[in-house]
Amino acid sequence: MELVPVKWQLAQQMVLEKKVDAIDQIFKTPEREEFLSFSKPVFEMRSCVFFRKDLPVKTFSDLSSYVVGALRGEGMVDVLLRKNPDVRFEFFDNYSSMMEALKKREISVFLGDDVVARYYLSKEGLLSDFLTLHLETNYLHVAVLKGNESILETVNSGLSLVSEDERNEIIRRYIPLVVVTPPWLMKVVFYGSVLFSTALGISLAFVYLLRRKVEEKTLQLKLKNEELKAQNEEIEALYQEVSANQEEIERLYSEIRELNDRFRHSIKELSKLVFIEDTSKFASELAEIIRDLIEAKNVKVVLDGQVTGEARGETFEISHSKESHGYVVIEGDLGEDEREVLQAFLNIVSAIHTYRELVRKEKKLHRDIVRTWVRALEYYDYYTKGHSEEVAYYAVEIGKMFNVDGEKLEKLYWAGLLHDIGKIYVPQVILNKTDKLGEREFDVVKIHPVKGYELVREIDGFEDVALWIRHHHERWDGKGYPDGLKGEEIEFEARILCVADSYQAMRSDRPYKKGKTVEEAIQELLRNAGRQFDPVIVERFVEFLRKGGDLGTGHQG
Repeated sequence: MELVPVKWQLAQQMVLEKKVDAIDQIFKTPEREEFLSFSKPVFEMRSCVFFRKDLPVKTFSDLSSYVVGALRGEGMVDVLLRKNPDVRFEFFDNYSSMMEALKKREISVFLGDDVVARYYLSKEGLLSDFLTLHLETNYLHVAVLKGNESILETVNSGLSLVSEDERNEIIRRYIPLVVVTPPWLMKVVFYGSVLFSTALGISLAFVYLLRRKVEEKTLQLKLKNEELKAQNEEIEALYQEVSANQEEIERLYSEIRELNDRFRHSIKELSKLVFIEDTSKFASELAEIIRDLIEAKNVKVVLDGQVTGEARGETFEISHSKESHGYVVIEGDLGEDEREVLQAFLNIVSAIHTYRELVRKEKKLHRDIVRTWVRALEYYDYYTKGHSEEVAYYAVEIGKMFNVDGEKLEKLYWAGLLHDIGKIYVPQVILNKTDKLGEREFDVVKIHPVKGYELVREIDGFEDVALWIRHHHERWDGKGYPDGLKGEEIEFEARILCVADSYQAMRSDRPYKKGKTVEEAIQELLRNAGRQFDPVIVERFVEFLRKGGDLGTGHQG
């Protein structure tokens, strides 16, 4: 394999002109997937805003007061502007010129990819001076033109030989690990060192003075040899005491180090709880982590009214910004160090709990927005009223038949609600026409999957839902629209939507046709299985309908 280092814009052009076989380190986007094929991910790349740690920056809204450095053509500029439209930028040709501006303090904030930016900061000795705000996470791939997938097989085969530990080791060669020592540990080590140094200094000073005195009095104290031996024994005893103190300090340091290791492990385990929605399960897992952290006999956690475990002892509050979320009861005696570690840990728990609440509220907001879109479409297109809810119902029931569950099943529901949202771009005079559409009118209606895709893909986390909506009018035989996909080229969820949408339309009354009966609609599905519809989905759905799964549709739409 030969690597050809060129500027980014030229690299893309060289692939398109077939001057090179592949392009390295490229993000996957829907637009690029239309003409490129991608390897499996090579690296995870986090895009971040870097800022000097002495700046009062907590959120993206705090960046309005600063000029943010960025590379020319940086795609994350638009993402940052969506989070804060007031951000001002200064653009640079490369990272080296941007680092020079940082060293001269011409800028104190810049936008960059995590691994690359940390490499240059480390190279300039600035890495420990900066903190970050995470903006977005993407994955880097190797890409080839459509039709050259055999190259990707070679690339993927090679990538599979590189373990995750080896990748991390490669990154660490260029970016040193920054270890942040907790303030309380620094205090303990500092005061312990002071105590040890003081004791040792006193002992050494005493020995030094004693030896001087012995040297000065040697000739005079020959007759007092026994007394001198006694003094030597006293000195030896003092030395033993100092040695014992040193051993005690080393033991204390070892205990602190062990407690710190348990704290780090607990933080790692705590990070796994962020996306647990069930408060009862969250509290139960939290109790186990706390028990391991401080080696408590029993732990009781009370969080948002949920009680886990039984314990009698000291109580610690779980609160954030003066708002109490609950408390923890620890059975057993705690040392001062353990008490401080537990309080610091609970502060982190409080912040995570607050973040979970924000995520829950954000998801509810997304759902409310989607429902508002559906209601707006119903007002716009009379015949759509009630259609979306029934399509969503049938889609979810079909999904359950194929063991679709969790987040994927929930997204299938939203796809059912939103599958026709693109019709708001179709004139009402066509949508509400009381007789059959002409060929030109039908061509206008056929734009709605594409417009629906363009609308829904703007919802964070709904990129896959947008694709299902785009392809819900594709046919199993490849004669559908808008992309002419066939068979399993069509996403499985889009094939489900196609069956659910078509069945509901068959059952609905329209001014120019009477809705079909359940059996008539079933026969229509069976006739078109393997042509318009996925035959396996039709087979399972027909079984469901014959067991009474039909909603009894009779409305217009």
